[in-house]
Amino acid sequence: MKIRILGWGLMLLWAQGGKPPAGVSRKAYDKYLEAVRAAQNRQESTALQLLEEVLRIEPEYEEALVFKAKLHLRRQDYGALLETGGQLERTKSISPTGKALGLYFQGKAYMAMERYDSAYAVWQRFLLNGYSHVPRAIQEEGALLYGQSKHAAALVKKPVPFFPQNMGPAVNSAYDDYLPSLTADGQKLYFTSRRPSGARPPNPLRGGYDEDLYWSERMEGGEWSPARPVGPPINSPQNEGAAFFSSDGQWAFITLCDRPDGKGSCDIYFSELKGLEWAPPKNLTEINTSAWESHPCLTHDRRRLYFASSRPGGIGGVDIWYSDWKDGRWQPPVNLGRPINTPGDEYSPMIAADGRTLYFASNYHPGMGGQDLFLSFLSDTGWTTPRNLGYPLNTPADEQTLCLDARGEIGFIALERKEGLGKTDIYEFRLWPDIRPLLRATYVKGKVYDEESGSPVGAFVAVIDIERRDTIRSLTANEATGEFLFSLPLGKRYGLFAKAPGYLFYSGHFDLSEGDSIYHLRVPLQRIKAGGRLVLRNIFFDFDKADLRPESEVELQEVLRLLQANPTWHIQIEGHTDSIGSAAYNLNLSERRAQAVRNYLVQKGISAQRLIARGFGATRPVASNATEAGRALNRRTEILFIQSR
Repeated sequence: MKIRILGWGLMLLWAQGGKPPAGVSRKAYDKYLEAVRAAQNRQESTALQLLEEVLRIEPEYEEALVFKAKLHLRRQDYGALLETGGQLERTKSISPTGKALGLYFQGKAYMAMERYDSAYAVWQRFLLNGYSHVPRAIQEEGALLYGQSKHAAALVKKPVPFFPQNMGPAVNSAYDDYLPSLTADGQKLYFTSRRPSGARPPNPLRGGYDEDLYWSERMEGGEWSPARPVGPPINSPQNEGAAFFSSDGQWAFITLCDRPDGKGSCDIYFSELKGLEWAPPKNLTEINTSAWESHPCLTHDRRRLYFASSRPGGIGGVDIWYSDWKDGRWQPPVNLGRPINTPGDEYSPMIAADGRTLYFASNYHPGMGGQDLFLSFLSDTGWTTPRNLGYPLNTPADEQTLCLDARGEIGFIALERKEGLGKTDIYEFRLWPDIRPLLRATYVKGKVYDEESGSPVGAFVAVIDIERRDTIRSLTANEATGEFLFSLPLGKRYGLFAKAPGYLFYSGHFDLSEGDSIYHLRVPLQRIKAGGRLVLRNIFFDFDKADLRPESEVELQEVLRLLQANPTWHIQIEGHTDSIGSAAYNLNLSERRAQAVRNYLVQKGISAQRLIARGFGATRPVASNATEAGRALNRRTEILFIQSR
């Protein structure tokens, strides 16, 4: 009898020559072969019963003991695994390889039972006495778990304030529910589930139902609505695995496997929400290879896509890679490198709203054994050394998937717990300060609509960092609802622009330099017509001066583009002030500021004949001058569309 172990995930056994091994009776050997056949047919309980009969006949039958231990490990019966591993180590007639495997099984059992000091002692014996007697893969795993057990013992002694709340039967099922993905406002949760779907039967090759994508919405009272399938064309009769939905819920990156247009075993696909319907998923051919690609995650500014891949050129078996969106296409992927990637496997990247805080899963960085979740910050010199998120968030089981809201306060995680509704459930928890994102953020949501009819407009919306004059968010409002949603780091002043064909652009600004307010915006768009007014809310002047400040460039460029796109229109540029100061002073200042805008546009190529500049001082207030907020609204520049020729 020969035993071969492949990756310790599956044991294959076969008989050679038809004769029992030396010292093993025919009766015990025949029973052993029955146990092998039962295990191959997924009848593990029967196989274990047969092995008990074998070992009553031949108590020191090494192959039977190893096989029994392997079945206990696969069934997660760690008490029985510990006992069988100890029997392998103690039995005198067992070979050095068998004794080494006995230590290996004991170490695995102690790790799973969270008895880390005992595990550490066993792994020490394994490295001293058994290391050279087992295959290289087991040597490497034993050496890794030796370090993991020491680190895990320290983590257990300093538990973190992790108090997960099961999301309940509205979200979770009696089956596996995992891989959560959340919109920026924390209102829509998408996830993968292996629950029954329609009349589709279980997949015998997977031992259960295939994966589908579901979503749930937080209702007014804070409860979650019953989970619903995302539906076709994203869900299909095949498997839909790890998926990531953009922070505004309008884009989806989905892992699809074994598809006719696939490049490898599993590829990443893209779909966009068109109104109320998802477009058919499209293969991201610039990113995928003949290897395995999965676990996509898009930054909140939509400029970088992180993902996991087993492609050649990495550091370990599975690494985290990224691709940047540039010049209208995804660029060739780049390995994220050390210290994130290791000789082991790294999965499930999740980048926070600040773009500088990365959460991910690894089976190699110091942890609790299995896959743990880690945290790294992007500094001026690169990513910091990953930090384990701690016990009891991480356990000897596999913790692999995490997402959080834009504010970095609430997290969602897939866990396998005894109190769960299914094998894996999704839990909600509050992040403690040590694992929150490096920079605080909030979210802004709003609606673009036609000012006259109130109908939604699928406008292009952009957010500008006023100080840096950089577009940091750009998206298209939903064409059916006009709604948009994005996250923004706190501590800055922002300008917002919305534009659509046939409309004047909208200009607004808001200040997130203090506080952590959530902004809800209504964005009315006016059709281009005579008498239409455009308020320029991002034109800035120094106090008591008419010189345009550099931050005004962004909005002036929008005015320039509007005039270039509508070459027949003539406009009047109007300056307005608050009531502080004399009427003559305010009139002069407003005229000079209106003229400064006109001069800019003329310098950029707009005919002077199309432009009139007028100042109105404080004569046309739009708010009370009794308050600073009102005076700020009155200090403004407007454009009046006067005629088309």
